[in-house]
Amino acid sequence: MKIALKLIVMLIVVQGAYGQDVEDIIEDVQETYEDISDMSADFKRIESFKITGTVNETKGKIFIKGGIMYRFESEDQTIVTNGKTVWTYNAISKQLIVDNVRKDSGALLPRDMLFKYPKEYYSTMLGEEEINGISMYIIKLDPRDNVHGYVKSMKIWVDDDNYYIHRIETTDLNNNVSKFEISNIKVDKSLKDDFFSFNPTQEMEVVDMR
Repeated sequence: MKIALKLIVMLIVVQGAYGQDVEDIIEDVQETYEDISDMSADFKRIESFKITGTVNETKGKIFIKGGIMYRFESEDQTIVTNGKTVWTYNAISKQLIVDNVRKDSGALLPRDMLFKYPKEYYSTMLGEEEINGISMYIIKLDPRDNVHGYVKSMKIWVDDDNYYIHRIETTDLNNNVSKFEISNIKVDKSLKDDFFSFNPTQEMEVVDMR
């Protein structure tokens, strides 16, 4: 396991007429990321809440290494984890929350994409779509009958050239939709392990939940 982006791609039981096509795409993506050690990208996250009708949009940078280390940076918030500890810093309140990485948090962790979803979700090829001049495969993931969790369904968009993941869309049990778009992907930039930790400064309020 070399990179968390690879964790978005699954070895899953495929259903439907496009089953073999999906298997081929998954295999191609896995081969693409097999030797990648780290990556960085720009991201845009759009969250739509069903009950209130509100929409939140966040832009920033994402850095990932080794499947369990990642760093999200936006204007208001920074989230960093080395796989054991997670630091969440709010730039507005200047509060830093330190906690252990928890498997039952409900967060969509990169490692779950490889170890959890392959066993718990079916996949179906929905077709192809052109985004910003790039042809994308669209794959839909649905939970098996005995699976109970926060994610009701998921879609991923894979380009048909480099086999990178460019978009992830999840729908939760309350029909809230979260879209995560990835662009400007760069790989193998020798990111250091200490980049995936967070050192508080004196003006920060530190709340240690461990």
